Amino acid sequence: VLCFDKLYALNGQAFQRLNEALVTLIPKRPDAATLFDYRPISLIHIVAKLFAKVLSLRLAPRLGELVSSNQSAF
Repeated sequence: VLCFDKLYALNGQAFQRLNEALVTLIPKRPDAATLFDYRPISLIHIVAKLFAKVLSLRLAPRLGELVSSNQSAF
């Protein structure tokens, strides 16, 4: 809750920092030599993960009101 209060107090000035991610390559096997031997993984900021989780939990009960039952894709 404290991190959301601080985020609100910044008035949207720090959203750029939340959008950052670290992309790293994890080897698929011990003798990795080419780019195809690696698996990319994106590590996002923990605050962004928390924000997305809270938002999804709050939207889930109202999803039926927001999205038509006839809609199957975007």
